Amino acid sequence: MALLQFKPAPMYILDEVDAALDPSHTQNIGRLIKTRFTGSQFVVVSLKDGMFENANRIFRTRFVDGTSVVSVEKRP
Repeated sequence: MALLQFKPAPMYILDEVDAALDPSHTQNIGRLIKTRFTGSQFVVVSLKDGMFENANRIFRTRFVDGTSVVSVEKRP
C-alpha cells in the first residue's frame, strides 16, 4: 500500500485479492481502497459482499438462456 501511495497509477485491476480473507478483513480492504486511493480507478473481481459494500458501481455477469448478460448497479 505504501508504494501505491508514493507513486499512484491511474488504474488498478485486482482479481480476487480477498479470496483468503474473512468477511471483516474483506470489508476493510474495500474501505481502504475507497478512502485512500480516491485519485485512482480500481477494477476488482470479488465474490464477497464485503468488497461490494464499498463499491461505487457493481458490474454483475450472469447467463440467461446461454447468453452472458451484464448489469450495472450504481451505488452512493
